[in-house]
Amino acid sequence: MKFFLIALTFVSLAAFAESGPDTQKMDTVVVQDVQEKAQRTGVLKDSIQKTEVVTAKTIEKKQAKTVAEAIENEPGIDATNNCSICGIKRVQINGLKGEYTTVLMDDIPLSSTVSSYYGFDAMVTAGVARIEVARGAGASLIAPEAIGGVINIITKKATENSLAIDASGGNAVYRTLSLVGTAVSKDGTQRATISAQHSNQDQWDADGNGVNESPRRANYSVLARLSDDLGVNTNLDLRLSALKASTFGGPMGGDIFRTAIQTTPVGFEGNDVRNKYIGGPNSVNESVELDRLEGAARLTQLLGTNTTMSTTLSLAQQKQDSFYEGNDYAHTNDIVFGDVRLGHQLFTDHLISFGGDVRLETLRSRSYRYYTVLGVPKDDFDYFSPGAYLQDTWTPFDNFELSVAGRFNYIEVDWKNIGVGKEIKRAILVPRAHAKLTHFPELISRLSYGMGYRAPLTFFESEHGILDTGFDVNITAVESSQSANYSLAYDDKKTAATLSGAFTSVTNMSYIDTTGVRPALKNDTGTANAGAADLLVSHQFFPFLQLGASYEHFFYSNRYKGLLPVAAIEDRVRLLADFEMDGWEGNVTVNFVAGRDLAPYNYGNRFNVWDGVTASSPKGTSAPAFATVDLRVAKKINNEISFYAGVKNLFDYTQTKRESPLYFDAAGNLDVIHIWGPLRGRQIYAGLQAKF
Repeated sequence: MKFFLIALTFVSLAAFAESGPDTQKMDTVVVQDVQEKAQRTGVLKDSIQKTEVVTAKTIEKKQAKTVAEAIENEPGIDATNNCSICGIKRVQINGLKGEYTTVLMDDIPLSSTVSSYYGFDAMVTAGVARIEVARGAGASLIAPEAIGGVINIITKKATENSLAIDASGGNAVYRTLSLVGTAVSKDGTQRATISAQHSNQDQWDADGNGVNESPRRANYSVLARLSDDLGVNTNLDLRLSALKASTFGGPMGGDIFRTAIQTTPVGFEGNDVRNKYIGGPNSVNESVELDRLEGAARLTQLLGTNTTMSTTLSLAQQKQDSFYEGNDYAHTNDIVFGDVRLGHQLFTDHLISFGGDVRLETLRSRSYRYYTVLGVPKDDFDYFSPGAYLQDTWTPFDNFELSVAGRFNYIEVDWKNIGVGKEIKRAILVPRAHAKLTHFPELISRLSYGMGYRAPLTFFESEHGILDTGFDVNITAVESSQSANYSLAYDDKKTAATLSGAFTSVTNMSYIDTTGVRPALKNDTGTANAGAADLLVSHQFFPFLQLGASYEHFFYSNRYKGLLPVAAIEDRVRLLADFEMDGWEGNVTVNFVAGRDLAPYNYGNRFNVWDGVTASSPKGTSAPAFATVDLRVAKKINNEISFYAGVKNLFDYTQTKRESPLYFDAAGNLDVIHIWGPLRGRQIYAGLQAKF
C-alpha cells in the first residue's frame, strides 16, 4: 500500500509538471489566486475571533504525524485517551467533551462526531500547512454544532515547484515516511499539491501483564489539492483524499482471529489485573479498521470590486470495521455538505456575509453479535439540517470591529430502528457576536458570545462498543449551549503574552445511562458547566533563543464531571525553549499536570482484584501530579537535507508504573478506562528530511 501511495505521488506530479510547469528547473513562482484576493479584501475570511495557530514548523518540532499529536497540549486543548486497549482519542476544547469539537478541512465540515471518534489518530499531517483552533460556541459561521470549538486543518497551497521527503524511525517499531510535492504552471494560474504518508508504531505494555496500554497503529494516506484560475475573477479549488488506518489493541504479540461471540474467558493470574493475563486473547482484543474517502470542490467568484460569491460542495464516506472483545460492529458513515455564500462590502465600514448551507448524514451499521444474536435494533440514522445565516462585520473606528451574526437551522433526525420511536424535528435560531478592540498596536482585546447546539446521533459517539448486552439510543432533545470568551493579547515582536478566559453552559447534555437492561445514550435533565482560564508568555531573549511558559486552569461543575468517561485535566503548566544557530535547531517542552481528585469523575468502586465472590483491593481516587519532557534537535547538512533526532516522554513516565488502567467493577466485569496519566512511555526517533 505505501509503495502505491509513493508511486501515485510521483506519477501525479510528473504528469502535472509535464503539461504545465517548466520542468527544466524548480522555479519560484509568486502566486496569488482569486481566493487570496478575496481574503485580502476581507469578503471571504472571517478572522475577528481569537484563533490559535499550530504552524507547520510547530508540527515539525513536535514530530507530529497525526492531528492528535499536532494539537496535543496546545492552549485550551486536552487530547484525552478514552481507552487503554484501543487508544481512542477525544479532543476537548475549553474542557468540553470531544463530541463538542468540530473538525473542518480547509473551512469545510467533512467530519462528524462518529467519523472523528477514531479520526484524530488517523488524520495525518503530511500536506498540512497549519491547524487553526477557534475556541467557544459560535466559533464558525457554518458549524454551529461546535459547542466546544473548531479545529480547522488547512492543507498546503502550492506557490512554487517543490518536493519534500521525510523519513524517520525509532523504538517500538516506530516508522514514518511522508512526501509532499507542489507544482505551479508557467503562468501561475494552475497549482497542485500532492502528499502521501505512512506511519506505524507498535503496542506498549509497561507493566508486562500481556495486555497493552497503548495499541499498535498504522496509517496510510494520500491527498491531492488542485487549484485553477478559470479566469481573472474565478477560481476552482478541488481536494481529494483517501485514508486507511488500522488499530490493534489488547493481547501483546500479533493479530488475533476476529471471531464474533468470543467465549474464551477473561482472566489474570490471581484474578489481579496487575498480574499476567491468562484468559482468551480475543476477550481483550479491540481492533478497528478505517477506510475514508473525501472530495471537496469550491468555486470562488469576484463579482465586481465589492462582492464575492463562494460555492462549496463536499462528500465524505468513512467505513469502520471493529472488533470489541468478542463483539463485532461495522458501519458506513456518509456526509454531504453544500454551502453558497456571498460577501459584500457595504459602504466603507460594513462587510455583509449571507448564505445558506445543507448537511446530510447517514449511518448504516451491521453486527452479527448485536443484531443477529442479541436482536438489538440497529443504530442506523438519517440526519438532515438545512440552514441560512447573515453576518454583519462593522468597523466604525480603525481600532474597533464588531461582528454580529444570526443563523437559522432546521434539524431532522430519524433513527431507523433504534430509540424510543421518536424523531427530532426542530427549528433553531443561533446568534453569535465577536468584538475586537485594538487598545494600541501591541495590545488587543477580543470578546465573544455564542450559542451552539448538537443532536446526539449514535451510542458510539460516547462509547466505543465493549458491551455484551447491546445498546440503545433514547435521545429526545438536542444539546444546546451558551458560551462567552475573552482574551487580552500583547505582542511587541520580542515579547508575546495572552490572557484568556472562557465559560460554557450546556443543557440536555448526552451521557451513557447504565441503569437499564441495556446501556443507553440519553439526555441529562440538568445543566452542566465548564470553563477555562490560561496565560501564555514568550520572550525572544537572544536572536537564537526563545523561552515560553503557560498556565491553564480548567474548572467543571460536579454534574459535568460525573458525565465524563475519563477524568479531565484541571491544571497544567507548559515550559518551552527554542534554540536556533549555525544550522542547528533545538527545542525542549515540559508539560506538568497537577494532581486531581478522581472521585467526582466516578472513579470509585473500581478494584484490582476480583475473587469470584467480592471485589477487593480498591484502586485509589487520587491522581498524582506528573510531568513529561520532550526534546528534539536538528542539523542542516546542506541547503536541501537535514538530520534530526528526538525523544518523547524523556523520563519514561507512565501511569502504569503506579497503577494499571484496567479494573474490575463490583460485579466482576473488566473495564479499561481507569485513566489519568500517560500510557505510552519513552519514544526515541531519528530521521532525515529533504526539501527541493
